[in-house]
Order: sequence, then C-alpha cells, then structure tokens
Amino acid sequence: MDEQHHSAIKRPISSTYAMSNVVALEKGVDEIIKVLLDRLDKFATAQEVCDIGTWMQYYAFDAIGKITFGRPLGFLSEARDVDGIMGSLLRAQDYVAVIGQIPWLDYLFLKNPLKMLFGCGTGAIASFAIKSLKERLSKGPSNVENTADDFLRRFLAAKQNHPAIVTDRQVFQYTLSNVTAGSDTTAIALRSILYFLLRNPHCMTLLQNELFLAREKGALSLPVNWKESQQLLYLSAVVKEAFRLHPPVGLLLERVVPDRGLQLPDGPFLSSGTIVGANAWVVHRHPVFGENLESFDPERWLQRFNESEDDFKTRRSLMISASLTFGAGPRTCIGKNISLLEVYKTIPTLLLTYEFELDNDSRIWETWNSFFVRQSKFMVKLRKIREQDNALGQPVV
Repeated sequence: MDEQHHSAIKRPISSTYAMSNVVALEKGVDEIIKVLLDRLDKFATAQEVCDIGTWMQYYAFDAIGKITFGRPLGFLSEARDVDGIMGSLLRAQDYVAVIGQIPWLDYLFLKNPLKMLFGCGTGAIASFAIKSLKERLSKGPSNVENTADDFLRRFLAAKQNHPAIVTDRQVFQYTLSNVTAGSDTTAIALRSILYFLLRNPHCMTLLQNELFLAREKGALSLPVNWKESQQLLYLSAVVKEAFRLHPPVGLLLERVVPDRGLQLPDGPFLSSGTIVGANAWVVHRHPVFGENLESFDPERWLQRFNESEDDFKTRRSLMISASLTFGAGPRTCIGKNISLLEVYKTIPTLLLTYEFELDNDSRIWETWNSFFVRQSKFMVKLRKIREQDNALGQPVV
C-alpha cells in the first residue's frame, strides 16, 4: 500500500484511536475483565492448573470485540475457540509470515486463479464482522447514531463524513484490522508481563507492594482504571521492560528507500527502491537500553540512585525513541492505545486478585515466530488473594 493511499484511509478515523477517545470505551473493557475474573475464580477454587496463555488470548479477543462491535466474540463465556477463529488466525499468520518474505508465492496459493475461481470462504472473523456491520446498517443512519459508543459506530460516522473514502467495504476492513491485530498484540503483551514477573520473583514482589499500597490508600479501583494505572511507576517500568524483551512482532518492519536515496550514518548510501527494515528483537538489544540486555530488569526504566533528573529524562527518552514495540513513524500501529489501555488495566487487576505460581512444566515456555512471536505452554496455579493480604499472604507494609 502506497503512503498516499494509506494516509487517505487512515485520516478519517485516526482521531478515534487517540487515548482520550479510547479511554471513553473503558467501561466495555471492565465488563470483559469481570468475566475473565469469574472464569479464573473457578481455577482458583478448584486448585486446577490454568492455561493462562490461552485465557489471555480469549480475553484479548473478547475485549477487542466488545469495544469494536459492542459485544464480545464469546471466547470467555464459552471457554473455547469460538468458530475456530483463533486457529484460523494462527494459520493465516503462519502463511503471511512466509508470503511476506516471498510475495510471489501468494500467486500459487491464495491468489491462484483456480482457488479464487472456486472460492475459499471469508473466514470466521470476517463473517462475524460482516454480520455485525449488516445488523448496524439495517437500523438506518439515525439509529446508528443513537447506538452505544464503539469503534463500529465511529467508523460509520466516518463513512457519513467521508463517503468518497470510507465505503462499507472500508468500514469492514477497519473492524477486521481491529480484531486481527489488536487481539494478538494484547495477548502476547499480557503473557510476557506475567511470565517475566513469575520468572523474576523480586520484580513481582516490588510490583505487588506498589499495587497493594495504592489499593490500601484508596488510589486503585477494581478493575483498575486507566487514570489510576498511570500513577504506578513500577507498573509502567514492568510493562515497558516486557515490551522491550519480548516485542510482539518478530520480523522486519520493511520500508522502501525513496527516490532521493538514503545515506546511512555509518557510511553506505542506499539507492532508491532498496528494501530496508528493522527488527524490534534486535533493536531492543541495543546498548542504548543499558546492560544485561537479555535480563528482565524493569529498573532500567526508573531513575537511578544519584542520577540527576535531566540525565534520567535524557536516558529514558533515548530508550523510548528506540522502542519498536508498536512500530515507528507514520506506520506506527494505530491500535497502540487500545493495547495499552487493556494491559495497564488488566495486569494490576489480576495481581490484586490472585497469587500466580508457574507450573513446573512452564518454567521455560515455547515461542513461535510467524510475524507475531506467539507463546505457548504457559501454565499457572492460582490462589485468590484476600483484600487485606498481599500476594505473599502477609499484611501490606
């Protein structure tokens, strides 16, 4: 997709992804968090091992479904991969990961004229999106405006304001992008944060102490809201460090050198049309992030002892500038704030509610890179935390 077309289809809806507008949908996320807690309570009560990695994926799908279509996809309530959506999306990612590197293969497979002639279906996610769009359109323009706020309502408003650009097909594409990209990014982030905390008990204790102290002071609700979460410095450091150590995307974010060419800082000149790219997994191991780059160390994001305020701000700014968690520049992930909202609400809520223990077979999880670096075999045991206790079963001090 060329830059001009990308900008044209992004412009009508870009403001809907501003954090102030995303936070307006927070109550919908709260509803899904409460369903998640209800499901996890059952594991805690039965003292059964929980596949928390899969449940994070269920939660991410339902949360993005709720704020996009006004209703969850049903993963949490049914405790399963509804209509094989997860499986089909994983297979699609495996396909795209290869085709993205060898594009001509696409003409032998999905774009093969014979396959296109006989049809290959729309997929479960596409069917859900089409059904939701048709239901909303059937109510007519006036009723659409009076529906509860969600992204579909906002996309249809963009259609009314920009009819030459935002067609029904484009609205469908907007919703599909929300679900397919938003669910995986969030699920991967939630798994990473929980896993790294469980592998680093000292970090878990520091975060829990911050959370329970804030809760004791009346500074945290349950579920934790966005505004409250932004006052938690150690939580912010934990999230940033998990994003650094396990960024969701594991392949190159490619760009094409423009007509004027590109002069690299270390000398070489790249001619127009050269494909270049940066891999977040490599960039996030750059010395700008400090030392012990393969270790989970949230304190690299905090002010050091005897470090001046100015030096800390400069060091932190350099790390943030080098972060490719959500991409960079004009192609930065438009749904970044959706993922951040869900992560900053869900992690503290979970840690205020349960004590997590890694199952013995999950101390080293498995990962698979097919554009998104997915994790598996992440099993935990849960214990419900009493309100007056911290996660270690001791009064908060």
